[in-house]
Amino acid sequence: MGKRKVSIFSVLVLIVGLSGLGLGVYSLYNHLQLVNQIESPKPLARAFVSSGQSVSDHTWTVVDFDVLEYDITGDFNIVTDRFICPTSGYYLISGAVSFTSMLDGEYIYVGVYREGILEASSSVYASQTASLSTSFTDIIYLNAGDYVELRVYHNGSFDRGIYGNTEGSYTYLTITATDNLN
Repeated sequence: MGKRKVSIFSVLVLIVGLSGLGLGVYSLYNHLQLVNQIESPKPLARAFVSSGQSVSDHTWTVVDFDVLEYDITGDFNIVTDRFICPTSGYYLISGAVSFTSMLDGEYIYVGVYREGILEASSSVYASQTASLSTSFTDIIYLNAGDYVELRVYHNGSFDRGIYGNTEGSYTYLTITATDNLN
């Protein structure tokens, strides 16, 4: 068998081809690294009352939200008025309630309940006012699957009305994973 001559052109083509293959593999590796770095959205939800709700006296009542302003991950059920926690972690929870037609000496409470247990609340006492509002903000640890509700209470002698508006500034519940705060 005779000797085979390899031209410089053939060697250059081989080098360029191998370089291209290496660059392609490196690019694919970098693409996969980038895809793995992209995080799925964290929970962020806000529901509010746009029209009034009647609340019986001397009983904790779940607020009946009628507007879901936003729910990034679809964890708030507007039918059951519950936020269902998708992943365990710390959540910033904020809520408010406004009542109309309160009498002197009456008081209202608003509370966030996790799995039926009061976690955070706020109250206010009526004195020379017709309407009454209170709010709270807290950071609460939730387990995956926990449900959260906003409940209200008043000590009036008959049913009272929760005040709502189309802007959602009087009676609302906002929940977000603390990871969103970074």
